[in-house]
Amino acid sequence: MTGLRKIRDLVQQYEITTRTLRYYEEIGLLWSERQPDSAYRQYDTAAVRRLEQILLLRRMQLSVKEIQAIFASREMHVAVETFARKLASIEREIAALAELKETVEAFLDLLREKGFDQAGGPRLLPDEELATLVATAPAHPPEPKPIREDFAMPNELTHVRIVELKPMKVAAYRAESASPEGDAWDVLCPWIEERGLQDLPTTRYFGFDNPGPSSSRPTYGYEVWVTVPEGTEPSGPVEIKSFSGGLYAGITSYIPEIPQRWQQLAAWLKESDQWAYGPHQCLEEMVTPYGMTDTQKQLDLLIPIIRK
Repeated sequence: MTGLRKIRDLVQQYEITTRTLRYYEEIGLLWSERQPDSAYRQYDTAAVRRLEQILLLRRMQLSVKEIQAIFASREMHVAVETFARKLASIEREIAALAELKETVEAFLDLLREKGFDQAGGPRLLPDEELATLVATAPAHPPEPKPIREDFAMPNELTHVRIVELKPMKVAAYRAESASPEGDAWDVLCPWIEERGLQDLPTTRYFGFDNPGPSSSRPTYGYEVWVTVPEGTEPSGPVEIKSFSGGLYAGITSYIPEIPQRWQQLAAWLKESDQWAYGPHQCLEEMVTPYGMTDTQKQLDLLIPIIRK
């Protein structure tokens, strides 16, 4: 491999997002260059190799903190100890699941033998057989894993909020590039600070793809909004728009997990027997304090809904 690779090349080849690349750069795991005549991030051979190493370690479910520790140390024992802990954790999970599997199999065999009494439920088993199953069941069955500090993806949605956004006036700016989220906020944030909007208790911050990324388009658009008081005038590239509001289903997400969390939320809506996709705008709302870094930011993902 020779020369520099553009960000869109890495996004397409390794099936990651520009947000994830920017996150790895912000925490010091990765680096990029910008040529004087280009607005795009570019990566040299060493950076691409580092990215491949990061992705391999993530596939082995090492946390970002563990990966940082491995790369930060020149001592082999750091990597050895990290993988030894991971292996021990996997072995504990395997043992717990094996015990749980035996209990479920035993219960299933008894159900097939005794039949099923819908009214009786688990009491369909004789007391002595039920007592035996209870005694042999794992004392500490595997528990759902919490969301890790490195934003590990939860397997499913456990809570979706239904919220109503009221009509509002917003200042808007749209950027189109290989990493338009940061480019758009780089323009709107100084505009916000010049007017002191970040100090108002009513100020809210939104963004959304416009248009979204696709395999056939190397760049995509992202539009950012900040709520403004009535009478605020547009200035330079910043427009003033009216948003009509509407009902939304919402979940919280950290930046690196946004694409997967959007997929989960869309799947939830598709399966809902109460809600259907609404006609208004999908939104991502910043819910962390203004000015925090990407590694600290949480967003509410808001998908428009209407009652069926």
